[in-house]
Amino acid sequence: MGGTIVGAASLQSNDGSDENERNESDDSLADTVDVQRENAELIEIDYSEHSRPEDAYRVWTGQPNRMSFDDSVAFDGEKSLRCDILKETSNGTNAAYWFPANGYGQPNKVRQRSMIRLSEDWTMEENDVCRFWTAGLNTEAGPHGSGGRGRPSGNDGWSIMLAVTDRRNGENGGYNLATYTYHMDQSGSTGEFEVVDSPVHSGEWFELETEVVMNTVSDGEADPNGKGRYWLNGELVYERTDFRWTTVDEQAIEYAGPLVRYGGSEVAPIDLAVFYDEHELFAAGIPEIPPYENNPYFEDPANLDDYDGRVTYVNGDEESTYRLYIDGFVAHSNWSNVDGHQSKYNETVQITPADESESGYAIAEATAKPHTVDGYLFNGEFVALDADPDPAELWISGDQVDPATVPSSPEDA
Repeated sequence: MGGTIVGAASLQSNDGSDENERNESDDSLADTVDVQRENAELIEIDYSEHSRPEDAYRVWTGQPNRMSFDDSVAFDGEKSLRCDILKETSNGTNAAYWFPANGYGQPNKVRQRSMIRLSEDWTMEENDVCRFWTAGLNTEAGPHGSGGRGRPSGNDGWSIMLAVTDRRNGENGGYNLATYTYHMDQSGSTGEFEVVDSPVHSGEWFELETEVVMNTVSDGEADPNGKGRYWLNGELVYERTDFRWTTVDEQAIEYAGPLVRYGGSEVAPIDLAVFYDEHELFAAGIPEIPPYENNPYFEDPANLDDYDGRVTYVNGDEESTYRLYIDGFVAHSNWSNVDGHQSKYNETVQITPADESESGYAIAEATAKPHTVDGYLFNGEFVALDADPDPAELWISGDQVDPATVPSSPEDA
């Protein structure tokens, strides 16, 4: 097992594409990846657009206040992201990009690029290790991706991280890269540690690209084809293609990006800092998140029987705006009604619950495009509909109703 490569040029991904080719002239992931790929997204994080790290990342564990923006050090632009590790401590913190919080399902492939720099006086004791990056991490499924909590079983977390270390340093000095991976075939309770004989130097910016591709799953078993790859200053320095991380497709890549901790039990010999700039991520194989996963007033149609009634709003030839009133609770959903209309989620829908509206009624309001259908579930009583123009059809709890006979406000009911 293992697999460190130095000086490779071109690779093949699971789908047979040559997306993994890396040229020295490439200075952005947009030069390398297929940005038009279906179910994929290129994410560029511009620190100048944010006032604090929490605006771009989830900052958690360790000492969150040690992650900040620094306008005195930057590779290109106004400021860098900085994580401090104080003398005789271990904790930095995590400032990783959190895919679900940004509206994405967990992708099965993530490629990242960042400019990174160790502080000018970076110093490590012999054999010390400092993690500074996660190529991929999942904690939602369970805790077995860090902390010596045991070998992952395939549905309880995993990770692949990068570190710098004072191990196996050559004559050129610097600190070697290392990879630290929690996977199903590791030998002990802590992740597998592999030194990558590619040094980085204190006070010098280096370009890091990482890629992780989840293993496939066959009949509930993890296939040994998960991939981890690292490029240092454009050169492939690490590749491994036999990882087993998951036995379920739903457990994929939840986090990626900066993640800092010095050592296991060892501590920093002096005050240290890691700097980041130009962070980009390319995520592929992103599953769609059902709208009801992110909005408490959007409902899974499988729960239709939990409600007293439903409303189907069938729009005509023109764009319309409307507001409906419910004495009780209302949620937006989708289904096919008795007349063969297929309602779909409408991103313009806004719902105000009864205890927050001035009228005391739950309100759903939206803009409907021509020839679209919106659906709602409700508990309580349908009260009124104010629409301009009126819908082509209106169905309430399975019965078609003439919109002209429906009150336009609760006062008219």
